[in-house]
Amino acid sequence: MTEHPEWIAYLLYITDLTIRIGLSLRILMRGNTVGVTFAWMTIVLAVPYLGALLYLLIGEHRLGSHRTDRAKAVIEQSKGWRRTLCEEFPTGASDLHDIIHPLDTQARKVIGYPTLPGNRLTVLNDYQSIFRHLINDISQATVSCSLEFYIWESGGLADELVDAVIAAHARGVEFRILLDSVGSARFFKSKQARMLREAGVNVVEALHVNPIKMLFQRADIRNHRKIAVIDNRVAYTGSQNLVDPRYFKQDAGVGEWIDLMIRVEGPAVSVLNNVVAMDWSVEAEEVDHFSTSDISREVVGDIPVQVVPSGPVFREGAIHELLMSIIYMAHRELVITTPYFAPDEPMIEALIAAANRGVAITLVIPARVDSLMIRYAAPAILDTLVNAGISVAQYDKGLLHTKSITIDAGFCIVGSVNFDMRSLWLNFEISLFVYDSAFTQQVRELQMDYISNSSFIDREQFRKRTYTQRLAANVMRLFAPVL
Repeated sequence: MTEHPEWIAYLLYITDLTIRIGLSLRILMRGNTVGVTFAWMTIVLAVPYLGALLYLLIGEHRLGSHRTDRAKAVIEQSKGWRRTLCEEFPTGASDLHDIIHPLDTQARKVIGYPTLPGNRLTVLNDYQSIFRHLINDISQATVSCSLEFYIWESGGLADELVDAVIAAHARGVEFRILLDSVGSARFFKSKQARMLREAGVNVVEALHVNPIKMLFQRADIRNHRKIAVIDNRVAYTGSQNLVDPRYFKQDAGVGEWIDLMIRVEGPAVSVLNNVVAMDWSVEAEEVDHFSTSDISREVVGDIPVQVVPSGPVFREGAIHELLMSIIYMAHRELVITTPYFAPDEPMIEALIAAANRGVAITLVIPARVDSLMIRYAAPAILDTLVNAGISVAQYDKGLLHTKSITIDAGFCIVGSVNFDMRSLWLNFEISLFVYDSAFTQQVRELQMDYISNSSFIDREQFRKRTYTQRLAANVMRLFAPVL
């Protein structure tokens, strides 16, 4: 027992005040968006010590010095490959409509990959066809396969995929399997993961979480990409993880997950392969020479595709910037499907501005989500959109996990990016910008099918909410920028 307990209280007060002021100044000087800055300053100033700890853990985009150095080295090593690609496809979307050409130019500048013509794309909109096509392609592989996914979880068709991988490896196919450390945590402890490793298949954890290093690197920066590449000939990307919905999160109360994957053939496969190779080089610490001979020049179709990876190693907020441009480009119609909707104020204002100039906007989201934070924050945001004349449809047949945008029925985006701050600013993500009206119509028809199984929100629904519900939603909205 101390004789002067008031000195302890005074010391704690001075320490807390110093931390709050110091971190507030740091937050202000980082130059983030107003929403992000305000949200973090609120947390730091309102919650003694814990707010500061939260900011130190997840407030900044820190990959850790070792991983950052490796990432910089890999980017430098791949410069020649990307330069050759841009030289071989200098005009990108020149044959496309003048309205689309600036988007191609912008994406090329902020990401570094041009639009590639000559692709064939196949829409796969149910988990059975996704797995059957992927397993069949792996079964026919002769040289190499790369799988980069956020989640691989045992059960059903996901186990059949394990068997296909082991069989292909046994006949000499080289595998690179990169799985997110958090998303696939259960898989790494599973019988199936042990089977892969015992068979000699190279399985690597992406963004491994080390509790000791959490103050020096963010633990919640995740590799959210879903990419498969077989023989640098065919690739898959979209929203589907390597999970069988019949066995995945059955106790979450949201129903089966509904996803979309695109099977890609043509020059765009080379870019998806390059993205995986860069991630693998960082995480597995293996040198990849990024040979330009890997660039596919084979024309197998007539669809122009621009591969757009995003994440901490690229320009910060690049995908957010591109999506903002798309919203402002829309003239007639914008249809968006996303499971998690909690964007920042600029994006909300962009959607409202588009609606005010006559763009018919439909947002399709699941009626039930597995994210508690999104569940509470979304109503306040949706209320604002509905009042602006934007149609919000809630899908009733399961957790709609598809991430897609169709713009004026002329071009579209599919991939792994959600309309939340985590996807837009933080995670490693992948998107396909498809500049083809016929393919876009296929995606739009799928969106219309989602809408036909949805219920539209009206203003009366929001008026029926209790004061407590409205208060909780508005409080959570304050923290949407950091969700």
